[in-house]
Amino acid sequence: MIPAYRTAKFARNAKKVLNLSILRALRGLFFFWLIGIFLLALAACASPQHSPTPQPAPTEHTALPPATQTIKPPPTLEVLPTPVLSEIKGPETETPTASPTPKPCLSSPLAVQPLDKISEITTQPFKMPRIMPNGSYKDDAHHGVDLGYYTRDKKLFTGTPVLAALNGVIAAIIHNRPPYGNMLMIETPHSQIPQPLREKIPAEHSLYSVYGHLQNLQPLAPGDAVTCGQQIAETGLTGFTSGPHLHFETRHGPAGQSFDSIAYYRADATKPELANYERWRMSGEFVLFNPMELLAP
Repeated sequence: MIPAYRTAKFARNAKKVLNLSILRALRGLFFFWLIGIFLLALAACASPQHSPTPQPAPTEHTALPPATQTIKPPPTLEVLPTPVLSEIKGPETETPTASPTPKPCLSSPLAVQPLDKISEITTQPFKMPRIMPNGSYKDDAHHGVDLGYYTRDKKLFTGTPVLAALNGVIAAIIHNRPPYGNMLMIETPHSQIPQPLREKIPAEHSLYSVYGHLQNLQPLAPGDAVTCGQQIAETGLTGFTSGPHLHFETRHGPAGQSFDSIAYYRADATKPELANYERWRMSGEFVLFNPMELLAP
């Protein structure tokens, strides 16, 4: 049997050997760790650096290589012959056709009486008033011609269609004012005045015709065009009249004139109405002539 002191000594020696072995193992491991670190550092230092290769900076004497691209030739221009001015044509447009100027026309002012027999129904002929030294007219005599009758074939003259004797435009529409009553005035330009009367009238004048004592005026307005033979109203008994008739009056004067009112011989006539009446009837600005020179030359 091993004595106790030897057993304890053996245990102490074994423990020292074990500690020495562990220390040597740790030293070996540390040594190998240091070698590994050294080798890794050495490998890192020995590996080449991938830095970009510096390019020489271009100088004013160094030409840069041109960019690679495909250069297309310029398009070929087709040279066209210079057009002659007379051959140049614009867009086709319709040439406006001027309205033909109507030919002078003359109609009976009454639908019931042919023009060549108009004198047969004259109830009061034209009578020239006195002409004053300054060319104005006295408001006397009879400034127009009265056409009408009482009955014919058992039909009254009142209500007979009144027609425009000439082409023209409406210059005045007067509603039931004395002395004309319901009245229409038509201006006929010089070019539309029939011959031979046109030769007696200055070229800058128009012919003005008055239709008085009317009823049932057609829906017309100042400036409206009317044509020869167009119905404009009916015969009536308006204004100063002692029986059914059409008062037809003609003058020539400056072109383009119109009247918005005409009245006389009444206390309620306004100053503009009186002034227009005097201008039309008495001033001499509108030259009076016998209507039969137009209707029955």
